[in-house]
Amino acid sequence: MSGNTRLSILRPHDLLILDFELVNLEISADGAALVPQDAAAGAFVVVHFPPQALAETVWANAVGVNPPIRTAMTGPTRLVFRIPDGATVPLTTDHLLAWEHWKPVLAPIALPRGTAPDAAIPPPALPVAMETAIEFPWRLVLSPDVMGRWRTDNGANAAQLHQLWCAVLYTVDGDGVVESADVRALAALAGPEPFDTSLDASRRRQIVQLSSNFQLPLPSSAGAPFFTPVPLRAKRLELTTLGANAELEAGWDFPLIPPDQPEFMPWDLRSYQHTTALGRDHLVRTVAVGYLCGTGHRAVIIETIERLPTNPRVVGHSPSGGGLFGATGYLLGTTLEVVLLQPVVDYGPLAASFAHGGREMPLRSIRITTTSARIAPREHVEEEPFWLRDPDGQKLMFHAVGTDIAKSFVDFSLPLMFVPYGQIGEHRRIREVFDNLTFTDASTIDLAGQAVTYAPPGDKAGSTVLKTGSVRYDIEQPPHEADPQPAHAMKVAGAPPSYVPRFLPRVASLMASVPAVDDLLGTCQQQELVLASVYLEHDIDGDDNRAQTFVSFVQDLPLALSSQRGGGLVSPTSVAKALSRSLGPVSAPKELQDRKVDLSAFAKTRLLGTIPLLDLLPGDLPFDDAAAADTPVSQQQLDDPDFTLNPPRLTTRRQADLVETRFLWKPPLRKQPVGLPPSLTPPFLTIDLRGADLLLDATTRSARGGETSSAVTGRLRNATMQFVDALAVTIGSLCFHAESGKKMDVRAADVRIVFEGPLAFVNSLQSILPADGFDDPPSVTVDAQGVVAGYTLGVPSIGVGVFSLQNIALSAALSIPFTDRPAGVRFAICERHKPLLISVSLFGGGGFFAVGVSALGLEQVEAALEFGGNISLNLGIASGGVTVMAGIYFGMKGSSVELTGYLRCGGYLEVLGLISISLEFYLAFTYHQKAGNGSEVWGQASLTVCVKIAFISKSVTLSVERRFAGSGGDPSFAQSVSPSAWAGYLQSFA
Repeated sequence: MSGNTRLSILRPHDLLILDFELVNLEISADGAALVPQDAAAGAFVVVHFPPQALAETVWANAVGVNPPIRTAMTGPTRLVFRIPDGATVPLTTDHLLAWEHWKPVLAPIALPRGTAPDAAIPPPALPVAMETAIEFPWRLVLSPDVMGRWRTDNGANAAQLHQLWCAVLYTVDGDGVVESADVRALAALAGPEPFDTSLDASRRRQIVQLSSNFQLPLPSSAGAPFFTPVPLRAKRLELTTLGANAELEAGWDFPLIPPDQPEFMPWDLRSYQHTTALGRDHLVRTVAVGYLCGTGHRAVIIETIERLPTNPRVVGHSPSGGGLFGATGYLLGTTLEVVLLQPVVDYGPLAASFAHGGREMPLRSIRITTTSARIAPREHVEEEPFWLRDPDGQKLMFHAVGTDIAKSFVDFSLPLMFVPYGQIGEHRRIREVFDNLTFTDASTIDLAGQAVTYAPPGDKAGSTVLKTGSVRYDIEQPPHEADPQPAHAMKVAGAPPSYVPRFLPRVASLMASVPAVDDLLGTCQQQELVLASVYLEHDIDGDDNRAQTFVSFVQDLPLALSSQRGGGLVSPTSVAKALSRSLGPVSAPKELQDRKVDLSAFAKTRLLGTIPLLDLLPGDLPFDDAAAADTPVSQQQLDDPDFTLNPPRLTTRRQADLVETRFLWKPPLRKQPVGLPPSLTPPFLTIDLRGADLLLDATTRSARGGETSSAVTGRLRNATMQFVDALAVTIGSLCFHAESGKKMDVRAADVRIVFEGPLAFVNSLQSILPADGFDDPPSVTVDAQGVVAGYTLGVPSIGVGVFSLQNIALSAALSIPFTDRPAGVRFAICERHKPLLISVSLFGGGGFFAVGVSALGLEQVEAALEFGGNISLNLGIASGGVTVMAGIYFGMKGSSVELTGYLRCGGYLEVLGLISISLEFYLAFTYHQKAGNGSEVWGQASLTVCVKIAFISKSVTLSVERRFAGSGGDPSFAQSVSPSAWAGYLQSFA
């Protein structure tokens, strides 16, 4: 259009500077008007404006920023008008600025709001030279729609003498003039981005497409084949010589389309607001939609760019006393805010899209209660996922409430990543950002010991609950180029159309304690667990998961129950590899899937303190259906001798106001006698369990009010223990019951002790002991070492003439230890400290006998017998007496044997009560068989003489001791001198 006539208007007092380009117009011969050159062709006026906007650097943190500030000027703006056919335009300034009478010439897509999409409407493009084009803001070309008109405010006629001239866009409708209009973004200019500006290239491109593209396709589910673009609303648009004054706003509701349909563009811009004065931005706000990864909640990022003072300070005071503030500059600063659009995500309808049917996600829904939060500004990285941080740069914690499988609430907080909607399909980039954690614990959720249900409990409420300290979560994604075969692949085909994200949360691992184990052991120890692969693949019910395992321990969990919690009779010790809904902790989950019972983890479990329990169980243990049954075991079943419950079962049941944890085991026992130890022939101990049954039952109940009670029962029935050829103990029923707040109850019914071999003589006395003496014993002692139940039966004194038998007592005691000591039975006729007494005329004596046996064998045997005479004589002025006593003691404890014989002689003489003399002679010989092969004999002799005259007394004792070592009795040289001491001795002579 270089051949067209050009005019310029320059008016200094209101800064009016315009260039007019006349198309098919010329100045009349008299110079008074503009007339058409060709009446048959249209006449146009193109008004050229100076640049209308200035792009400036946007700062994430403007503190400490000093000029110069990087800027960029927009290109020129033009308004194109068509002059009415045949009309002339007076060549005056007023008539050249009377644009309300001219029709704007616009691009073909500058259509009014609500225009339906049509294939005939061209796509957005730069306006041609004879079409209106307003570059505002920087690199965005706008055009009013066909309803828009322009008027000019003439500064020469304004009330304010120095008002800036401007051209104002408005709309004329049926009701008159409306001081606003619609504009469409026709094109986004390409070019390098020298610095961060108010709108990046992505935002400008989306504004163009959403406001002016009438050919944006939509999926069939949208209800329309194409998207109807929505223009920007110009509440104010004024063009001036110094730049535009503008207030623009727009909102779009472009459907969120899953990224698996590449023919549809993922536009994430939801709204746009722009306020400018004289070409300089004051406020720019954009709202972009996306999703929180990995929960999948829909949210938006609101970016607000605002001109704010930098380094404000007080520069003076007003006459009224108020402060006057100044600043070093007013720069564009940015603030970001995340706002939740979708508070709740329900994962139930998404089960088919999970890799394992949703079993990897125990929370069936998550409600995020943090609806909005300020976040730290970030460098402008176009369309990138990022971890959300608070304004201080720390991880932003979202408070959430989850609902688990049992519909219980779980309260927690977690950091999240934001994925823009346009990046939903960028699986590799999402994985990179998620794995490159901004914070070391970004994917760890602290649950502070809350109870979480990790699998369907069925009819066993609470059986799949774990007290969870923390959960580490991960995301599932569809296969993609960077990971074509992920271990946990999201199934896109199973996702409903309403779920757009292509990631789902899953529990990777957890730190938790098992309530059943805690209640039983009295501990609270957290372990690292993972969801069991068999549960993820096959669910918890059905033949593919017969053991009903749902979580596995990363490291085996040792389970060591003390005797107090194992029923007093057994100290179960094992390891747990997994948790079963029906059985609790299990040591061999793979074998249980085949209904095989592997109790090798119970190798350290002891019966009665020392007897290996596995030695008493059959080699091929059956799997009892009662162990995995959903119904509780009745007491009638437990009392049935033929009923067995194997493998052990440790479960938790939750009721309305009560949580019950129960360990239950009633294993089958061998049907033939068992010799222990197996390596010894004949065995020292033989246990006959034919017809016997063993029960371990420990229950803990926790009420809602915080009260906790426990009951522990251990029972062994119909068992016989044979100790070589010396002693046999038959137990009809041995029962241990401890209940919180009550005295411990130990009962032994139908206990028979039969002495054999050299001890058979005791049977004649033992037969008078009642068989039910242990059923209700008169004495029960409970301490940290164990329980001792016993009783003593006194025999009346017997006197016939010169013969007297006194102080006879028979006693028996049953000990059940809580430590590693073996359980045992002790029988005694009198005691060392209280022997029986026998007298015949001038002669008398006494003695005792005791034997103790345990699960290890014969523990102790000791007996003593003493006899002698005593003669006294009193002649009035003198009196005296002579005593002679002899005795023997035998003691065996373990492998140590001691035999002692002694003689004690004494006499005394007293004259007139003033002078007394006493004499005592003691002689003893002892044989000691030590553990091993050592033995020794030693003798002791002593003579004591005591003389007393009136108030003066003197006592003298002469004693001698001789020790003779037998074979191996003395230590060898090697035992006496250590190698290091001998080496030091030799070096001293080197």
